[in-house]
Amino acid sequence: MKSEGKTIKGKKQNYVLLAALLFLLGAAAWAAMTMNGSKEEEIVYKETKAEYGMLTVGVSKSGAVDIGTTTQKFDLDMSALKRADTGSSSGSSSSSSGSSSSGGASAQGGTGAPMGMGTSVKIEAPSGTGSSGGGNAGGIFNLFSQMFGGAAASTGNTDASSLTISAIKISVGQEVSAGDVLFEVEKEDVEDLEKELQDNVEKAKADLDAVYADQKLSGQTAKYTYESSLAYGTYAQTGYNNELLKLQEAVETNRINLERAQASLTEYQTRLQSVTTSYENAAQAQKNCEYSLSHTDSMDVYLYQYYYNLTEQAKQTADSLKQQKEQLENNVEQAETNVETLTKNYNTSKRSLEQGKLDAAQTLSLRNLAYANAKEVYDVTLAYLEDEVTAQEETYEEAKEKWEEYSSYINGNSVLSKYDGIITSIELSEGDSIKTGSSLITLYNMEDVSMTVKLYEKDMTDITRGMAANIVFTAYPEQMFAAVVSEISEASTDSKGNVVYDVTVNVEGDVSGLFQGMTGDITFITGESEETLYVSKRAVTIEDNKSYVKIRKEDGAVVRKEVITGFTDGTYIQIKEGLSEGDIVLIESKVSGS
Repeated sequence: MKSEGKTIKGKKQNYVLLAALLFLLGAAAWAAMTMNGSKEEEIVYKETKAEYGMLTVGVSKSGAVDIGTTTQKFDLDMSALKRADTGSSSGSSSSSSGSSSSGGASAQGGTGAPMGMGTSVKIEAPSGTGSSGGGNAGGIFNLFSQMFGGAAASTGNTDASSLTISAIKISVGQEVSAGDVLFEVEKEDVEDLEKELQDNVEKAKADLDAVYADQKLSGQTAKYTYESSLAYGTYAQTGYNNELLKLQEAVETNRINLERAQASLTEYQTRLQSVTTSYENAAQAQKNCEYSLSHTDSMDVYLYQYYYNLTEQAKQTADSLKQQKEQLENNVEQAETNVETLTKNYNTSKRSLEQGKLDAAQTLSLRNLAYANAKEVYDVTLAYLEDEVTAQEETYEEAKEKWEEYSSYINGNSVLSKYDGIITSIELSEGDSIKTGSSLITLYNMEDVSMTVKLYEKDMTDITRGMAANIVFTAYPEQMFAAVVSEISEASTDSKGNVVYDVTVNVEGDVSGLFQGMTGDITFITGESEETLYVSKRAVTIEDNKSYVKIRKEDGAVVRKEVITGFTDGTYIQIKEGLSEGDIVLIESKVSGS
C-alpha cells in the first residue's frame, strides 16, 4: 500500500520554543559526540513468525500528532466579591409604647379596631376610602411598611481590582496540576480582600441568626393581630375587591407584555443561533477557499481564477452573514433590555398588588371589616417573613460561595493553576498586573490530541465520522492507540489532479506519552476481520514500490525476500504471496556500539 504525504492540521504553535528546544537538543548531541567520539552502530535482529489468523481490514496512512492548547485566564472578578449590605435589621416588629384604652377607637362605617397595638409608622388609608380613626393600626402594618417602603440596600465597593506579580513559580515545559502555584502576588493586594471575604461569611451568618430570631418574634405578633381581628365585624367587600381588581389587572397587563417581550427575545435568539451557525460555516468555507487559492499555482490561470472567484464569493457570503449576525446581536441585546425592564415592571406591579392588599386590609380593618381579611393578612405576613429568611439564607450562601470561588483562584498570595498540563507559554512577567480576564498561561490540552492525513477518494468508501481507527507511533512500535474519526474535509485535488480528503482522528485513552509532532501510522478500520496470513508490519520494508522481508538462511546469512502485501491493521500486515505460515522473518534494528 502506498504511503501518501502527510498533512498536519494547522494550529497555533510556539515555534520559537520548539526551535530553542531543537537547538539545545542538537547542541547536547554534538557535545556528547565530541566528548565520547563516534560510536559504531550494530545491527540486531528479532525473530517473528508469519502467522495465519484474523486480521482487521483497514486503510493505513502516516501522520503526525497535533496537540491543542488551553489558555488559563484569570476570570475572578474581585470587585464583584465585595458584599452588598442586605439592609436587614432584627427586631423590625418591636412595638413602641402606644396609648391604651378600654374602648376601641372607631372608624366611619364600622365598629372599633383593636387598640393597644402601638406602631412607629402610621399607614394612611388610600384616598377615597373615607377612613378616619382615633386609633393606630396594629403592629403588623408597621411590618408591612418596612416590607415595601424600606430604603434600598446600599452596595459595596465596585471598583475593579488587580494583583501585582512578585514572583513567577513556573517555567515553560513544566508539567503542572490543578492547584499548583503559578505566580506569587504582592501580599497587600490580597490581604484586605481575603479578610473581607472571611468577615462577610461571619457577618452573613450573624445576620441570618438575627433574622431567625426576628421571624419568631414577628410571627407571634402576626398571630396576635390575626386572632384579635377575628373578634370584629365584617368587611366592606366591594371597595376591597375593586382596589385589588385594578392592581391585578396591572399585574396581568405587565405579565402579558413580559411574555410578549420574552417571545420576541426567544425568536431573536433562535434566529441569531441559526445565522451564527451559517456564518461560522461560511467563514470556514472562506478559509478553505483561501487555502486552496494560496496553494494553487498562479501560472495555472484558469484554476487560479476559479479559486479566486470562489474565495471572493465565500468572503461576500461570510461578510453578509456577519452583518446579519451583528444586527441580530443588537436585536437580542435590545430585547434583553426590554425583558429586563418589563420584568421589573411586572415585579413592581406584583409588589404593588401585595401592598394594595395590605392597604385595603388596613382600610377594611379600620372600618371594622378585619374579620374577612384577617387570615389573608396573616398568611402574607408569614410569607414575607419566610421570604426574608430565604433572602438572608441566600446572602449567607453567596458569601460562602464567594469565599470558595476566591480560594479556587488564590491561596494566601499564590495564584493557582486550574488545569493539568504542560506549559507552552507564560503570558505575564514579574511586575505585571493580573486583572479580570488576564491570560496567565497556555498549556497543551491533552484532551485535544489529533492526527490529520490525506486519503484518496478510492479509500474513502467506508470512512465516516465516528468510525474507529488504530494508531501505532514510531516511538511506541509495540503499542496500539485507539482513535475515532472526528472530521472529514471537503474534497480537494492534489498537484496531480487526484481527489483527496483531509481526515482527522482524535486519539483516545492515555495520551500522556505523546508529544507535538510525534509521527505514526493511522489505520482506519474499514472492514471485518479476515482469516489471512500476516507478519509484523515492522518486518516489511518497501523499496521501489516492492515489499521485502529479511530471512536467515541455513548458513546464517541474512537475505532479502520479496513478498506481496495487502491490508494492514497498523501493527500487522497481510502477506498475499512469498511466505508460508510458520516462516521466520527478521525485524531489523540498530543499536549503538561501545
